[in-house]
Amino acid sequence: MATFGQEALTLMDLQKRYNATETGIDKIIEVLNQSNPIVQDMRFMEGNLPTGNLTTIRTGLPRPSIRMINRGVPITKSSTRQITDTCAMLEDRSEVDIKLLALSGNPQRTRATEDAAHIEGFGQSVAEMLFYGDTDENPAEFNGLHVRYNAFSDEKGTAGYQCINAGGTGNTNTTLWLVCHGDDGVVGIYPRGSQAGLKKQDLGEQTVVDKDGNKFQAVSTVFNWDVGLSIKDIRRVAAVRNVDLDKVDSAANRKKFIENIIRAKGRIRNLGSGRIIPVMYVTPEAKTMLEIILTDKDNVHVTRQEVMNAMPKLYVAGIEVKECEALLTNEAAIV
Repeated sequence: MATFGQEALTLMDLQKRYNATETGIDKIIEVLNQSNPIVQDMRFMEGNLPTGNLTTIRTGLPRPSIRMINRGVPITKSSTRQITDTCAMLEDRSEVDIKLLALSGNPQRTRATEDAAHIEGFGQSVAEMLFYGDTDENPAEFNGLHVRYNAFSDEKGTAGYQCINAGGTGNTNTTLWLVCHGDDGVVGIYPRGSQAGLKKQDLGEQTVVDKDGNKFQAVSTVFNWDVGLSIKDIRRVAAVRNVDLDKVDSAANRKKFIENIIRAKGRIRNLGSGRIIPVMYVTPEAKTMLEIILTDKDNVHVTRQEVMNAMPKLYVAGIEVKECEALLTNEAAIV
């Protein structure tokens, strides 16, 4: 059974947040917050199922025949298949004793600081699931990119063809993800008839119970987010898998590192059409490696763009690079 204080704010928690200013509650430095821009970048669409979305993709095209005089031609047709993507139902609750709020001197700010932590927790959970969700491990999740692009193949039009093998072995690898967001690419989904995004409901003052079943009054907030992932066209994603950053330790290996990114870029469909703009998501360590390569005198592929009143943007072969802390550096190599 959970211990009281792990699931609810205590006087000790309040003391850690208190300051002597007129606001009462100090500004909390969110050292646990992460940078996961994929959640902000992703477009969301309403699914066509109560539990997610059904996507029909074309798997074969009819081919014309050469007609001769007084001879007919065979009838042909295209072929399709359907993919069902389900949503995960994420929910969390916050309960704060009304006596604790009164002691804080600033009840609204106290609740707001706690709500901010819950919202950050949702963002991190969704980002982790977008990459590593696995319904085989947990049926309540949705399958993330790691599961959907988890093999290598020479057959065009397959997920395996979209993966480049960087040659790493063991359990010290990471992945560089090239993702095209959009209606015919990668989209977030939510169940039919529901709403997109994180929903927060203030339940007001409630009678709740402690770990011993004794009642007390608290203000309650419930958060929920029904979210899933749909990939309309598998060619809108490419990945450099089995990247062992510890082995990118020489000019030759750094060159190969960049070449693998360029190969992955070449697997994205219609990239030169001007309509598709991919983003590359990497670990902080991989982004640091790219910035080191930026200083190489022979570098021509890694560039930086200055942005007014903001940090410069980093690009590889014209693709913007964004740091995602949900990505791991201890992935097992795939074959």
